[in-house]
This record gives sequence, structure tokens and C-alpha cells, in this order.
Amino acid sequence: MTKPETIRWGISGTGRIARQFAADIDHAANARLTAVAGRSADKVEAFAGSLAGVAGFPSLEDMITSGSVDAVYVATSNHVHLDQTLACIRARMPVLVEKPLTASLKEALEIRAAARSSGTFVMEAMWARYLPALTAARSAIKAGAIGKVRRLEADIAWNVPYDPANRLFDKNQGGGALHDIGVYPLSLTRFLLGSPGSVEGRWHAAPSGVDMGARIVLNYPGAECVVTCGFDRDGNNQLVIKGDDGVLVLGPLFINANGFAICKSGSVASLAVPGGSSMQARVRRRLFRQMPLPGLAHHPHRFQGSGLQFEIEAASKAILSGLREEPDNTLDDTIAVLETIDAVLARAPQTRPVR
Repeated sequence: MTKPETIRWGISGTGRIARQFAADIDHAANARLTAVAGRSADKVEAFAGSLAGVAGFPSLEDMITSGSVDAVYVATSNHVHLDQTLACIRARMPVLVEKPLTASLKEALEIRAAARSSGTFVMEAMWARYLPALTAARSAIKAGAIGKVRRLEADIAWNVPYDPANRLFDKNQGGGALHDIGVYPLSLTRFLLGSPGSVEGRWHAAPSGVDMGARIVLNYPGAECVVTCGFDRDGNNQLVIKGDDGVLVLGPLFINANGFAICKSGSVASLAVPGGSSMQARVRRRLFRQMPLPGLAHHPHRFQGSGLQFEIEAASKAILSGLREEPDNTLDDTIAVLETIDAVLARAPQTRPVR
């Protein structure tokens, strides 16, 4: 029997990220969308009806057993990831789970154990790892483009007015800044530099008790990495890596970077590629992309769509190859990030915002 060359994907969920996946899969070489499932019949009908060749199903189980999909993308809220992922694993159905894999370390460990016991492919949809700019930046660092890495600084934050009804502030729905956005820089730090030697951190709480913001320091041999995140401010949303011979800058917004810059010094980086969304910062970044400046080199890696196609391609390739995990994004790596978050949140919260 000839092996398939394309993975037929089904989506569980009909929200914003599900629609991004549906749009970006058209840019993936080895995948196509064939089905969607959800709790609301009207939303499923509207979702499927807007896309050619996509069937709608009233439940994840119905979609899995329909014979119309080879893999499932779980695009639902954090608090139902466990049940839906385990349902896929029981059916031996490869599954890509929107980040975070879960907002609970215990649940993530349960998923890993079930996946490895059954031999089912499971991958967290940490899509930023697969952006061309991120993979190229990692290659540049490994090739010595900035020399020995001494410091990494990653900040991701945007101001979200507190609302106890918002899932971001609801612990029962997996809320909190670290699980929602802090996972990005923590995962990318591991992607770029590997496992840290030690971790320390602090956080402050929203009125509902979830983390409103946090600061984590990851220590590497000869290098320090500082990760900050929050819903209480607008951050610089950059990832900056400082080495003995230069500085590499991703973003803003680094989780959707379409290129990176290598600067000879920190002063050049501050001048030509400042972080933040202020008018002054935007003008300077635009100006220095067009105007040559000694000690500054831009490396564009533009793409169509919103960028999810690269993780779709990676997951599809791994599944087609018969792998149980994607080698550049293993469940061990996912769980290591959740262990870091758990260790930080186990500490008593600070009374004031942390930066």
C-alpha cells in the first residue's frame, strides 16, 4: 500500500486560532484541512460551510471515527486539552495541541505517559519555534555569528484590563500570564540555548489569584537569560541575545518575527532596532531598515499568512515519517517549560508588579 503524501487534518474548535490554522494550512505543502468539530452546531456549520471540502462534526469523537482525518489539531480552551488529547491518544490519532499543552504539569505528564504507552504522535503547537526567522537565528547563533552567548533578554507583555470573566484571569480555564504568553519565551530560550542549569523567578497576582506578571531568570554556563511577561503593561516584545561579538534581535513581536537583525553592539541595537510599539520606536525601526548603518545587518525571512503553516508542515512531516514526536519540539521540552512555571508559581507572589 502506498503511503500518503498529505496529512488530512481535522480541527477541534471553531475559535480564532482554529480559523488561523484553517487559513494557514493552504500554505503548507504536505497538509490539507478536511474536517472540523465543535460543541455548537451553528458554529461548526458556519466554519465548515466557509471552506471547500471541509466536513462538520458534532463532536471530536465523531470526527475521529469518521475516517476523514489522519490527524487532529486541538484548538480549544486550555482546560479541555487533557480530555481531548487523551481521546485522540485512545484512538491512536496523531494530535497537535495548541499551546500550552495544558496549564497543569500533572495533566501534561499524564498526556506524555499515555502517548508513549500507546505510541501515538503528540506535539504542542509551539508554532514560533518553526518560523523561518527563529530557525535561521538559531543556526546563526550556533555558527558563531555573535560569538559566545552571554545574555538573553525576552519580554512579552500587553495591557489587558482585568476582568474576572476573562479566561486569562480564570484559574479554572488555565489563565495566567505565564501559561498564556510566558510559555513562548521560555520555550524559545530552550530552543535557542538548550536546557538551563538553574531557574529562579518571582511573580505578582491578579485579584483572581492567577499570575498577572512574572520575571524568570534561567542560568546557563557563562550566560544569564531573563524572561519577563505580563498583562499589566505593554512590553518591548523583543528577544535580544547578546554575545561577545554582537547582538541578535528578534521582534517586536518576536513570536511572529519575519526576520532578525545582527548588530555589532548593544548601542547600535538600541538605536536601530528598539523594542516597543511607540511611534518613535516604529519610525526608527523603519528608518534603519532602509538606511545602511555600520554594524547593522538585517536578515529578512518574510512569509505569507500568520505563520502556523510551518508547525503544520513539521507535524505533518513527522507523522508521515512515522515518528512519535517532532524531534525539535519534544514532550520532554514542553514539560520542562511547565516545570519551570510550576516552580516559580510555587513561590509566594510579590505584592508589587515585577519587571
